[in-house]
Amino acid sequence: MNARPLNPDGSSDPKLPLSVCLGFGIGTIGVSIMLNTVTAYFPAFMSTVLGKNTEIAGYLLMLSKLYDAFADVVIGMMSDRTRSRWGRRRPYLLVGALVSAISFLMIFSPPQIGQDHIAIYMFIALVIYSTGYSLFNVPYMAMPSEMTGSKYQRSRLLSFRTVFVSIGQTLAMAGTAFLIDIGGGDERGYMIMGWTMALIILSAMVISFFGTSKAPHIEVSEEKPTLTLESLKLMWANKPFMLIVGAKIFQFLAFASMATTSLLFKLNVLLVGYTGQMQLALAQNIASAISMPFWLWMERQMGKRNAYMVGLFTMAIGSLSWLVADESITVFGIVWRGALAGWGAGGMILLSISMFADTLAHDREVTGLRREGLLSSVIAVVEKTTFALGVAAVGIYLSWANYVPTTGGQIIEQPETAVNALYISFAILPVFFFACNALCISFYKIGGRYPQATTPVVDEPEQEPIA
Repeated sequence: MNARPLNPDGSSDPKLPLSVCLGFGIGTIGVSIMLNTVTAYFPAFMSTVLGKNTEIAGYLLMLSKLYDAFADVVIGMMSDRTRSRWGRRRPYLLVGALVSAISFLMIFSPPQIGQDHIAIYMFIALVIYSTGYSLFNVPYMAMPSEMTGSKYQRSRLLSFRTVFVSIGQTLAMAGTAFLIDIGGGDERGYMIMGWTMALIILSAMVISFFGTSKAPHIEVSEEKPTLTLESLKLMWANKPFMLIVGAKIFQFLAFASMATTSLLFKLNVLLVGYTGQMQLALAQNIASAISMPFWLWMERQMGKRNAYMVGLFTMAIGSLSWLVADESITVFGIVWRGALAGWGAGGMILLSISMFADTLAHDREVTGLRREGLLSSVIAVVEKTTFALGVAAVGIYLSWANYVPTTGGQIIEQPETAVNALYISFAILPVFFFACNALCISFYKIGGRYPQATTPVVDEPEQEPIA
């Protein structure tokens, strides 16, 4: 018999195969493009190409996300109950891939319709977009807690996902900016971007469906999870889960404020346009991707919570640095700020999702219920509702600050009140929300510093799907 060392967390679960880690991770390219492109470019598309103000764009995003809250819960419970030869999660990945790609194309390549009807069309497109996103992402985020019982192996699996998040965000921010720019920055540029990214979304999500075919999974339990008063009480009793919920609220308020104003800040304050957006996105996401070994090492040394706090602090420093940036900024000034923020974001994204996966496993251990999809949908509802309210609030704030919308991609000199509002939304508000996030996560107790495990254990047969 061969001896195999324990995982750093003391568990003896088998190491997840590289093919499964890659197959799972690649799906998040499509998710990242869906989330980041719509968040960053929809307000700009509406206000600089279609001639609608940022307030309308904010309301449309908010309403579609509120619908999404309902869709997330329904899809989460459906995936908990689904029986198929592909498992209970994977069928949704395939359907979600198709709906996501179609809806993305609808948003950024709209038909020629009158100004009176464009808002109605965009609302319908955003509802379809929200449905596709939920169909893929809710079951997808429930899968890591089922693939392994090892907290460390979950982090390892999710480190691959975080690398692909960086690739997806690079495509969503730099790739899209390049495509829009070469297309002229108007309707044609957005149409070229829409078709290209829709094909990438479809490909990444379909590859993830096939790439997770050999992933361990948990079969449906006899008890069907539902959203009842009793189930809500059980959720409330899962304190680690509720702390993650609280942290997610402030995390996504910060992300909403930054993402909504990122492109507008480059266009109207720094005057670096889509080129600056590309430079920043490349710096952020390259730094985030190469930081993964560092954050896994930090997890082993400090535990997930403390390492997450380091990432949070790094992000806050990066946000504050924009307060001293103006139109005199150099390429180096953009790149170092992007690298700093990307390094911190890598730790935040990896460790927050890893801690969330641990709370799903904790819930299963404590309650005996297999309701990962339901809990994932609750987190998704919290994220999207918070994000939608944040986007809407920023849009209303910019409108109140007299931000002037344009058509045809035209950039004009904005009033001082609008410029100040962009500084506040992009550099100051995120830091306030990061501080609230840190307060929530400081009480999180699962996944402290790992024991120094050196005891060998006997190899076990290759892991079968968990029954």
